[in-house]
Amino acid sequence: MTGYLSVLIAILLLSLVFVLISRQRTPQHLRPPGPRPLPLFGNAFHIPKSRGWLAFIKWEKVYQSSLLFASAFGQSILVINSLEHATEFLENRAQTTSGRPMLPLIKMIGWEEQTPVMQYGERWRKHRKVLHQHLRKEVLDRYDSVMMQKSHELLCKLANTPVQFMDHCRVYSAAVIMDILYGYDLASNDDHWFLRAKRVIDTSSLVLAPGAFAVNNFPFLRHIPRWFPGAGFHDFASQLRDFTMEMRDLPYDFAKGSFLKGIGRASLVGTWLQEEAIGREDEMFYRDLAVGAFGAGFDTTSSSLTALIHALVLHPKVQQKAQEQITQVIGSRRLPNLQDRRHLPFLEAIYREVLRWRPPLPLGFPHQTTKDDIYNRYHIPEGTVVLANIWAMTRDESIYTDPEEFRPERYLCSDGSLNDDDRVLAYGFGRRICPGKFLASESFWLAMAQMIATFEFSKPKDQNGDDVELEVHYTDEVLR
Repeated sequence: MTGYLSVLIAILLLSLVFVLISRQRTPQHLRPPGPRPLPLFGNAFHIPKSRGWLAFIKWEKVYQSSLLFASAFGQSILVINSLEHATEFLENRAQTTSGRPMLPLIKMIGWEEQTPVMQYGERWRKHRKVLHQHLRKEVLDRYDSVMMQKSHELLCKLANTPVQFMDHCRVYSAAVIMDILYGYDLASNDDHWFLRAKRVIDTSSLVLAPGAFAVNNFPFLRHIPRWFPGAGFHDFASQLRDFTMEMRDLPYDFAKGSFLKGIGRASLVGTWLQEEAIGREDEMFYRDLAVGAFGAGFDTTSSSLTALIHALVLHPKVQQKAQEQITQVIGSRRLPNLQDRRHLPFLEAIYREVLRWRPPLPLGFPHQTTKDDIYNRYHIPEGTVVLANIWAMTRDESIYTDPEEFRPERYLCSDGSLNDDDRVLAYGFGRRICPGKFLASESFWLAMAQMIATFEFSKPKDQNGDDVELEVHYTDEVLR
């Protein structure tokens, strides 16, 4: 056994050296500036493991460039810190910049057919076509009643147990998309499907975290046996795969059963079953489509809602001005609805400012180039991972003065109407822009408007009635 281990270790080390050397043999053309790479390892020790959005802003100052280049174990990485370059590279050249990095762990878990991480190609285009058909702006009014019901439930929960506001926002975010996709009425924090989904989503950030698993840098490691030291990723992937399959299949089977029996609530799954003659292969397509949409919408809206609460607590005058506009426009005898949105410009400005001030995905979701390209005189190799630093773009002082301040007025003209700065960078770029962005926008705005109309958010008080200063912490993972 000892001899076998020695041979296996030697083979693995030789394989590692071969992979690193072969990757280093790629021609060296003019690349964007960045830290000097080390032999074999590249910039593996320079690339930040957390808060990369802040580190890359520092790199921009050091290297005097909003285009930055690094590599790790032969994997090229392009960081884009400016909106101008992101628009040109990720949108105007979308045909070659719409790939996704396919990490080995993603395949081991069974996510490779889910829309957010799926490779760019014909099957992905079919996913996008179906999602656009059912989530485009023109058809969203069919989901108004779902969003109204879930926002009212959110208000009741906030009134009854305000200390659990983060859980309530998360349930609201999940409940809207679960009702629309599956016709399932998710109402509580201890719902068994919600807890399953929460477990998968909470764990998934580890899969995408830089440096969390060596197998993502060295795909050949997936072939080592489970008992081998350092092969714990096998057990991790196996367990997460089981949870993922539950999250994919159980809600879908519920929706399918409700449709076939002619009972329950309307759902997108039921619509697909009604419109399509679904065979075995098609059914897997729709299972993956639904769970991908659910996973993408599970936490992003809740992240923005908790950031909204943070902003309102810190800025009572913003809250007061918004409440005054609601009272002036619609009175105090009913709650705002989605038809009121165009008549409440200050609330729209708050919506835009929350997503600028605290974008849920500061580095967006990584793109990958599908062929070699020359951009801005730089050679960008095929397979380069592209990170759009949304945090840096939303802090561009040439566009946003005092960018760290929460100031909705930056989106208003002098007469109180909205200006034309309506691009919400948090939804991404190019062909990989969030396909559910209109639904996300409506569900967030409705909950925001009704929360502001109903409550006053403020700092807690001590026994003397004085404000208690807050210590606010955001997570440093892919999703904040």
